[in-house]
Amino acid sequence: MTKKYEPKKIGLAMEAAHTRRHPSKLSGIGLQFFAAPADRLAEIEARLAAIPAELEKEGADLDALEQEVRSLKEERKQLTDAAERRAAILREVGSGVSGQVTRTFQVPPKEQRTFGVDTPEYRSAWLKNLQGKPLDAEERAAVTASAAIPTQTMNRIIHRLELTPMIAAVDVTYIPGNVTFPIEGTVNAASWVAMGSAATDSGDTISSITLAAYKLIKTVEITADVMAMGIDAFETWLVERLANKLSVAVDASIFTGTGSSQATGLLKSGEITQTGTFTKAAMTYKDLLTIISTLPTQYLTNASFAMPRALFYKEVLGITDTNGNPVVVADPQAPAKFNILGYPVIVDDNCTADNLLFGDFKEAYKFNFAQAPAVESDKSVAFRSGSTVYRVMALCDGKPADKKAVCLFTRAAA
Repeated sequence: MTKKYEPKKIGLAMEAAHTRRHPSKLSGIGLQFFAAPADRLAEIEARLAAIPAELEKEGADLDALEQEVRSLKEERKQLTDAAERRAAILREVGSGVSGQVTRTFQVPPKEQRTFGVDTPEYRSAWLKNLQGKPLDAEERAAVTASAAIPTQTMNRIIHRLELTPMIAAVDVTYIPGNVTFPIEGTVNAASWVAMGSAATDSGDTISSITLAAYKLIKTVEITADVMAMGIDAFETWLVERLANKLSVAVDASIFTGTGSSQATGLLKSGEITQTGTFTKAAMTYKDLLTIISTLPTQYLTNASFAMPRALFYKEVLGITDTNGNPVVVADPQAPAKFNILGYPVIVDDNCTADNLLFGDFKEAYKFNFAQAPAVESDKSVAFRSGSTVYRVMALCDGKPADKKAVCLFTRAAA
């Protein structure tokens, strides 16, 4: 019986025989193996890049698009895995052939993303979620698992708070929950003891202040235009609109807080025990010397003035000493900052009219964020207008601490 040979099989047999005689043909076979997967990988990447635009369209089938993304990613994984296996087999086949020609085939690297709170991927997902933009499965899982503000965004908010001079001047902490700070009461100096004699305990006393966790909230309603912002532009807008308002409230509370469901301010009646008055008509050089001499020596190194704008520019700025030299000098490193007789001055209208504070504010005042500022968005409250409401909320409290570290002077009645 005559055996029939199919043309296709004969061609493959001849190709194999030719390859044994010419080892360099192995690389040609490798090219054939990889051509089709490479083309398909390019198609998959192009389709994945086009899907975000479709998600933005009105009436987009989200379920179908989500399923398509999953299918394309799975197919891409299978193709790259197969390509790696083919390359390994080709290397193994050619390793024992003399005079082989080796070619390296580049396999597209697998996409690796991490979603720690300090990573760019998490920051992007968190900000996109606030904007109401669609997230992929990994981004959604990361944002759902951790609602924390990204490290970079939080640093920008904290930096914005610290740009307010009085907030930067006091002692600000970020300790979860209620916190108690020990405060020195009566503290006796060290005493000299003769050789061989025992020291005598001194009657030092320690008091404390406890800071609670009061809500501090600011909301802003904006139109849907914010969805069109890029990630960096949106973050800048978010920090400026919300953190700025937060800093204004914290700054005001340090001076005038009532202590009822909010921080207690330095100017609240009875909080500062070292008090005095300055000349009714206008502050004088002698008044400044009296104020500085009132503060105990141990606090003078880090002491600063704080006063309202009108008091500084209308009265203090023009004062001269007994030799006719101005007592106020601009900081050469920052001309907008001033020193009074060598001590920095904080010009702040929250230090209400006719009040002047002088002291070491780090020792004099404690402010704690029991919960760092958190930002959330909500569309339901502005459903009719199509707007989005953004809210920043912090749990915080502040109180005067070491009351010997600051003195308060007010305008004399007569």
